[in-house]
Amino acid sequence: MNINRNSLVLVALLIAGCGGGSGYGGGGGPNNPPPPPPPTGTAFTSFIKTQLSQTSDTAEPVEVNDSQFDFDENETSYDDVLQQ
Repeated sequence: MNINRNSLVLVALLIAGCGGGSGYGGGGGPNNPPPPPPPTGTAFTSFIKTQLSQTSDTAEPVEVNDSQFDFDENETSYDDVLQQ
């Protein structure tokens, strides 16, 4: 009988520990989603525009293997560079 009581207490503690949370640690409510994380890398658009402005036949390649880029979702980001 004592084992069944201990089992019931354990199950009750586990269920109470769930707390009915939303399942993620975000701080927003239903109308306030959590803010996006701050950028951690190089802005891809500005990096490419800089490279395009410094293009020459004798330029050395730029090392990008260990770079992390943040991508802008703006569809018109390159309009000023690509239009002639």
